[in-house]
Amino acid sequence: MNLTENPELKGIRDSCLAGMRDFMVESNVDYTEADIECCAAILDEHLVAISSADNATSAAHCVQTTVIKLNELNNLVGGDLIETDQREKICEFIISAGALLGFNGKDEDVTEEWREW
Repeated sequence: MNLTENPELKGIRDSCLAGMRDFMVESNVDYTEADIECCAAILDEHLVAISSADNATSAAHCVQTTVIKLNELNNLVGGDLIETDQREKICEFIISAGALLGFNGKDEDVTEEWREW
């Protein structure tokens, strides 16, 4: 299944990134458009990686890798990039991708174990 073309996931991703851009304009933050694009790339990479997973264990490893990359990015910019609304969207994005592939339930937060944001 090609998740990169999934309209639900694309909508969640785009909404998250738009929220980051809006917050950047409205507030004094330590991140830039380049940081938002880096976040977008991490999310896109996640879809490619999890689509290649052949079992729940390898899917969990994909989630772990993605969440750790997002933790590092968010820490680099002082923790401003992933606020509450973005956290909810990113979790929804990662959980939905796994659920579409049958690796986790739609209500199962597979990010919590590694998430710092």
